[in-house]
Amino acid sequence: MERAKIIVSEDVLAGLEAVRLSGKTNMFDRPRVIELAFEMGYDAAAIWLGENKRQYAEGIFRGFAAAEPAPPSNRDCSPHDGQHGVPDDTVGEPSDECQAADTGEGGDSSCVDR
Repeated sequence: MERAKIIVSEDVLAGLEAVRLSGKTNMFDRPRVIELAFEMGYDAAAIWLGENKRQYAEGIFRGFAAAEPAPPSNRDCSPHDGQHGVPDDTVGEPSDECQAADTGEGGDSSCVDR
């Protein structure tokens, strides 16, 4: 039975792979891998290695895989962009996307464009 790979962020996986491909150290030499990751600009990988000794050791034998990226969220965009996918530069001038009957995210207020 094959064991599951160790799931890490894309940044961590990229750092581990960069160090491995450099050939500058044996991947079992965790302190040197950390040092090289920092030197190569993969700070997230170096920090993860320092905080996850056991998972790293398991990953050497089981392999590593990148975590699925989180789906985009409308929380980071403005109400107008979240409502219509229309950039904020149209705010103040109703765009073709906005109709008089449009409501805000809560359904109670009119479109922020209106």
